[in-house]
Amino acid sequence: MWWKSNDGFFLTDLLLSLSAWLIATTILLPLAIYLIGQSIDLRHGTDALHLLYERLQEIKLGTPPTGIDTVEKNGAVFNYKIVHHESESVMEVCVEYNGYFSEKRSKCAFTE
Repeated sequence: MWWKSNDGFFLTDLLLSLSAWLIATTILLPLAIYLIGQSIDLRHGTDALHLLYERLQEIKLGTPPTGIDTVEKNGAVFNYKIVHHESESVMEVCVEYNGYFSEKRSKCAFTE
């Protein structure tokens, strides 16, 4: 019969397909991890910008707070740092946060 003359074909086919999966996984898995990290960094950056502009609006509308405030949003801890420059009537607001790969990042803006 036809299937009795194909001894060992299943084993080589299995090994070939497993090696193809292994090569594809070693190439695509680090890329996927990197892209997930980049998307989390992007989300934290936009959250920091939203918090920064909210704080700038609060300063413009009311009495300016001083000091450092901490806010947790979407699993990230954001530290507000408000600096008042004595020589000018300008205040600087900075939002500091940790990135996905544990590097410090900050977004800063000045009031008018």
